Amino acid sequence: MESRDRPSSSRRPSKRVRITATLPHIPDEIILEILCLLPVKSLMRFKCVSKSWREMISDPDFEKKQLAVAARDSGEVYNSRLIMHYPSMKLKSCPLSCLFYEPVGHSVNHEYPGSELGAMNEIIGSYNGLVCFCIRDTENDIIFVWNPSTREFRRLPPISFMQCFHLVAYGFGYDSIADDYKVTRVGCYCIGRYYEYQVRVFSLRGNVWRKIENFPCYLFTDEPGIHVNGSINFGGVGDSENYYWSVVGLDLASESYRMVPLPDCADPNVKPMIMALGGRFCTIFDNDEAVDVWVMEQYGVKKSWNKLVTVPYFPDPMTVDCTKPVFFLRDGAILMEFYGLLVLYNIDRDESTIPTIYGTRHCHEVEVYLETIVSPNAYYRLQAGHQNGGIGRQDKELYIKEVLKDRPKVYNTYTKRLKQEKELQNKKGYNNIALNKSPTNQRNEPESKDHHL
Repeated sequence: MESRDRPSSSRRPSKRVRITATLPHIPDEIILEILCLLPVKSLMRFKCVSKSWREMISDPDFEKKQLAVAARDSGEVYNSRLIMHYPSMKLKSCPLSCLFYEPVGHSVNHEYPGSELGAMNEIIGSYNGLVCFCIRDTENDIIFVWNPSTREFRRLPPISFMQCFHLVAYGFGYDSIADDYKVTRVGCYCIGRYYEYQVRVFSLRGNVWRKIENFPCYLFTDEPGIHVNGSINFGGVGDSENYYWSVVGLDLASESYRMVPLPDCADPNVKPMIMALGGRFCTIFDNDEAVDVWVMEQYGVKKSWNKLVTVPYFPDPMTVDCTKPVFFLRDGAILMEFYGLLVLYNIDRDESTIPTIYGTRHCHEVEVYLETIVSPNAYYRLQAGHQNGGIGRQDKELYIKEVLKDRPKVYNTYTKRLKQEKELQNKKGYNNIALNKSPTNQRNEPESKDHHL
């Protein structure tokens, strides 16, 4: 008998085992600490991760924590950028660290808000990542408070501008007591043989210009005031019988004035060159061989003046009017601006070099700003039911244009929809006017009792 092969038993399909890996739970406190260490550009992207992350990054407490981390002494040079303003209306910036630690740096272009309104005239100041600048106009100066890192900005409401002003000097700073950023304007105008002053302060929290006490000295320069220790400092001439140069500090918290003493070596007949260096009040003097940089260790205390460094002339004899210390590195280097040229002086080696930055040349002015997520519109969000409803329509359109400048197709779609909405609103408004003027409505309207008047 032939043996028959037994049919093979059908194999049952094997069961697939699904293995789900559970991610370890990371406490929110740890996530918060990690996010504070990230660059601003990454934080802006991470807002799209989830609604909870967006709320966490937009929270005012996180904003303050990120600011505190960025402003640490060890990381300030790595979290700061140098912004350069050119007469050709261009703005460029580069990392501050590349000037100190890298042989070659690269700059990027910045399109500042309001560029279509006119040329930027001056950078008023920078603090906590916010840059305040002015666009001069024949009728009213246009002032913006702008965060270059997040591209968010705020256009200040116009202020009455007197055509008879001889000069106008602005200032920008922070009131730590009220947790408020403020812009000051000192206007000087002539009445016969005398000078009169009009001083106004704008509060980002209050969104209003207020008039305060008149300036106590003669102001002979339109250079922006220097913000140090919650005060805006201006150079002026005293009104005593013997005219002398002095420094007047406007306290942003009390909105009162105080005289800031200068070192004993200061000549009262020579205009002082004042500036801020590392958060300290600073002044420079020319000793015919070099430039002496003095800093006030304790603001307002004359005995706290110390000579920080003596910078030799480079490349030609410097004049005090065109020399400005920009940034001081605690390990023995100082960045100076000389006739729009950046010069790096090493104190220990006693040598000066010109850092190489591709895409830059002699600039009009420079300013250092910290990369933060501080919002110039934060107070608008906190004030519920604000009369202006937050950012104005014109400022909103400028803000969207700034954010979408790298995505022209999306911006064109937005402008088309905006145009259609405006046309629809105008059409509805026209129909309402025509309806109100119809004969039927006129017959139904009650007759005025004062028609005979």
